[in-house]
Amino acid sequence: MTTSEAVQAVVKVMTPYIGDTMARSATQAHCQKLGIAGDTVSPEQVEALLGKLGGGLNIFLGRDKSASVVAEARQALAAAGGSR
Repeated sequence: MTTSEAVQAVVKVMTPYIGDTMARSATQAHCQKLGIAGDTVSPEQVEALLGKLGGGLNIFLGRDKSASVVAEARQALAAAGGSR
């Protein structure tokens, strides 16, 4: 899966909960911090990204809803051919 596809899939899932700007900026910031910058992203990198985003979502949505959103993102990525 390309990095761009993974970012788009995650942002699409998070947008209804925290808005497009926050979803996009948080995802891109965590990608930079995790060194996710190439054309492709590994399943391990996707899991690390989801872990970081989930931690941030806890603040805005609470633990239960955050876990639900991260699970939804995993499903979207799997459907797109990413994290398995």
